[in-house]
Amino acid sequence: MKYWNSTRHVLLAMVLAVTAQAADVAGHYVLHNVMEVGSELLLKPDGTFEFALAYGAADYYAKGVWRAEGGAVILNTSGKDEPPFRFTRSAASKSPGTRVWVLAPNGEPAPQIEVALKTVAGYSEATTSDDGKAEFPDKNGATSAFLRISVYQIQAGPFALNPAHNDFYFEINGDAITRVPFKDERLVIEGTTLVMRHFGADHPMRYEKQ
Repeated sequence: MKYWNSTRHVLLAMVLAVTAQAADVAGHYVLHNVMEVGSELLLKPDGTFEFALAYGAADYYAKGVWRAEGGAVILNTSGKDEPPFRFTRSAASKSPGTRVWVLAPNGEPAPQIEVALKTVAGYSEATTSDDGKAEFPDKNGATSAFLRISVYQIQAGPFALNPAHNDFYFEINGDAITRVPFKDERLVIEGTTLVMRHFGADHPMRYEKQ
């Protein structure tokens, strides 16, 4: 009985130590001393987190769960990885040329999406306008498409196309593009600072507790 009581006390002490560490680490952290990048990390006492990063015209975010473990904070983003674009349908029309439409799930247009079509003659490129449409002057039998967002360094494709069609529709998944997929991401605890290396091992990002 004495052995079991002793073991119980040790386990309880370990649990209390972990809980105390998590309570000490929880809080609001802000990235410091990185030019042209703004970023914040909120570690909530309930074990969830919110992360945001802005770099130029690109905004990223993540939400999920965190824990304190072995002198570090471990982040795991909630949800599953999804593709940034989905090919939804195509049609043959009598209108001249070829069109690629990129729309949000609610039907809103997605401008500034770079589109490349592959044909037997090679590649043609265009960018979606404010109405979400990329226009190609030739009705040239496109066999596949690539979609790209340069600001996020995202490229999707090839998507197989019906060469007899000349209107192609894609759906954009904005959450998949801006979501940061932390998976057991380890941020080393240095006093009141968390050190993240997700965006480059040679360029650690230091988040100071506020």
